[in-house]
Amino acid sequence: MKTKIILAVIAIASWFAATTTTFGQDAKANPAPREVFREQLLDQIYGGWIGMLIGGIEGLPHEWKYTNQPRETLPDFTFLDKGARTDDDNDFEWTHLWFMDKEKVLKLPYPRIVEIWKANMNQGIWVANKNARQLMDEGVVPPETGSVARNPAAWYNLSGQFCVESYGLIAPGMPQVAADIGLHYAHIAVSEEPLQATQFWTSLISQCVIYKGPLEDAMQLALGAVDPKSCMAEVVADARRLYHAHPDDWKAARQEFDKKWRLERRWNNNSTPVNGGFVCLALLYGGDDFYRTMQLAMAMGHDADCNAATAGTVVGVRVGFKRIAAMPQFKMPDLYVNKTRPQLPAESKVSEQAETLLRVAERVILANGGERVTIDGKPGYRIKLQTPQVLEWLPENPHGPLNKPK
Repeated sequence: MKTKIILAVIAIASWFAATTTTFGQDAKANPAPREVFREQLLDQIYGGWIGMLIGGIEGLPHEWKYTNQPRETLPDFTFLDKGARTDDDNDFEWTHLWFMDKEKVLKLPYPRIVEIWKANMNQGIWVANKNARQLMDEGVVPPETGSVARNPAAWYNLSGQFCVESYGLIAPGMPQVAADIGLHYAHIAVSEEPLQATQFWTSLISQCVIYKGPLEDAMQLALGAVDPKSCMAEVVADARRLYHAHPDDWKAARQEFDKKWRLERRWNNNSTPVNGGFVCLALLYGGDDFYRTMQLAMAMGHDADCNAATAGTVVGVRVGFKRIAAMPQFKMPDLYVNKTRPQLPAESKVSEQAETLLRVAERVILANGGERVTIDGKPGYRIKLQTPQVLEWLPENPHGPLNKPK
């Protein structure tokens, strides 16, 4: 264990190696710029996006099925043999990304988001997002639609996790920008503790495009984006501790974690702490194995489809699309069917969605000091890397299970 800690410190130190320009006045020192081939970046973005689609849709049969105990065995499944489709684990983000690309803006103004939501978010919408949509009909505009005072699910809801992963994909190696964009869209429906999840997952995914070290070390780095007094910070620490305490028994780790956070701390099974911890456990026990990580995220339980979507994005961006497509479980046609968001195309290719994300990513790269370059005769980008940073802190007395809004 001591050796592992030393190696982790060395890996983390290498990430903080040099200083370049910063995001925000108080940003920490950032690593040196990194060059990446366009083709490689597309493969990783495509891998993260398709990982989200596979996890979210293939995870649906396991949603809310395993509460007090995990699934007895890991599920076997193929990867979307009929293609992908709209689901709330992907179509909130796809709607925003589609308009971000068309209107060439990274953070759609909140009045514009109200217009987009009124036209598109009228089915397949639940809990905090549904509350936000109803508030829009009453004339309330984000971020007030995500305030605890107006939205009764805003202080715990998982949309702070499952509605933001792609914002890490479009800000490769720039976790501060990823978190900033993620927070902008997360504020539509949530606030307080769920925003700590937003900062963690967007920062982790952003880093995973560039950082090739152990995933556990990447998780530690991403905690730089999280308020240390938040539940999210403690959740990640607990998942790591339990993984090392039970390296060969994921069920034991799952049960101990669930006992503390759901039964003793009383966070419900639609909350970011409970589900975020399950994703962390799935990632740790999955060991960068895409299929096994998906199996674990589904078998852990609670909001299993959302958790598999998040885990799929993290591992997908690390391994890339080509490696996923080469797996024997991959039977997926290049098809995405839209049945819920009327202003978007009824059908599109998943490969075209990945290209859309890359176009948005290019705008992010160029807007944050990066540039287009030629690398060994091939197109690529020079990205000004960033270190994770807390952009939004918890309030002094955050709401929680023992301090619910009145």
